[in-house]
Amino acid sequence: MTRLNLILYFALVLIALGVVNSQDRSRKLYFELEQQEEYEKKMNMELGQLQLEQSTWSMHSRIEDIATTKLQMQVPDALRIQVVSPEIPKVGKLELEAEPVKVTKLETLNQGEK
Repeated sequence: MTRLNLILYFALVLIALGVVNSQDRSRKLYFELEQQEEYEKKMNMELGQLQLEQSTWSMHSRIEDIATTKLQMQVPDALRIQVVSPEIPKVGKLELEAEPVKVTKLETLNQGEK
C-alpha cells in the first residue's frame, strides 16, 4: 500500500510541476501578445499618417504648382492640342493586318507655331 502511495505522490508532484510550468508559459505568452498588439496599434497609426502624407503630396494643385514654378511648364494653347485616336485594325482570314495610325489636322499644329 505504501508503494502505491509513493507512486501516486510522485505523480501528483509531477502534475503540479507541469501545471506551474504551463501557467508560467501562459503568462509569458500573454505578455508577448500584449506587446504585439501595442506594436500593431503603432503601425496602424503610422500607416494612417503615411496615407495622409501621400494624399497631401499627390494633390493636383500641388503638382500643378510645382510644374509651373520649378519645371516652368505651361498649359498649351487650344490650337496646339491635338487628339489622336487610332483606327481599329481589320482582321484578315489568317493573320492580323494593322493599318498605321492616321494623324488628322496636322495643319492646326503647324499654324499654332507661326
